[in-house]
Amino acid sequence: MNKNDSLLVIAFILGIFGLVIWGLVKFTQNTIGKNSPLKVTRSYEVTKLRYFTKFDNLTIYYFALIGLYCLIKIPDIFSPSVYLYDWRSPAILIFTCIIFIGFPAYYLYLDLNYWKHTKNIRITYLPAEKTIEIKFPKITYHIQEGDIKNIEIISSGGKIQFGYSIYSLQNGDSFILTNRVPGTGAIREYFKNTPVKFIEKRFPLIK
Repeated sequence: MNKNDSLLVIAFILGIFGLVIWGLVKFTQNTIGKNSPLKVTRSYEVTKLRYFTKFDNLTIYYFALIGLYCLIKIPDIFSPSVYLYDWRSPAILIFTCIIFIGFPAYYLYLDLNYWKHTKNIRITYLPAEKTIEIKFPKITYHIQEGDIKNIEIISSGGKIQFGYSIYSLQNGDSFILTNRVPGTGAIREYFKNTPVKFIEKRFPLIK
C-alpha cells in the first residue's frame, strides 16, 4: 500500500466517523429533550438514500469491497511467480473472501427484505391528543391508549441487529414495523402499559 492509498483509507475512516457523530447528534436532537415526540408533534420517515447509507451499511460496503479485492487476488496466489506449494496463503485468502463476502451478503439480503417493510411508512406523534398516526401506503392507523393489545418484538440480537415488531390491535388488525423505521422507540414510551413479548431469532426474515 503506497502513501496515496494510506491517505485514502484514513480519509474514508474519518469520513465514516464524522457521519456517525453527525447521525448521533441528529438522532439525539430529534428524540430527547424539548424535541422529544413525547412533548412536541414530530413526524418520522426514512428516505431510500438515508436507509442505504446508514453507518452499518457503509461498514458492510467496506467489508464487501475488501472481500472482492481478496477474490480478485486469488488467481495471483496460484501464479508461478509466487513461491509455490504453500497451501496456507491461498487458504487464508479464500477464508478471508468467505468472511468478507459472506457476512455482507447475509446483511444485504436482510436489509433489502426490511426495506420492503420500511419504505413509505410515516409515523407522526401528536402528544396533545396522546395519539400516534402511523401511515402505511394503503392504510392509516390512529393509535391511542388501549388500542394496542400486545407487541411482539422479534430480533436477531447482537451489535448489528435486525428486528421487527408485530403490533396486534384490539380490533383484530395487526401491522409490522421494522427497527429500521425511525421513531418506533417512542411508541412503547407512549403506551407503557402495553404487554410486550421478546423473541430472538438468528435469521429474522419478514415473510
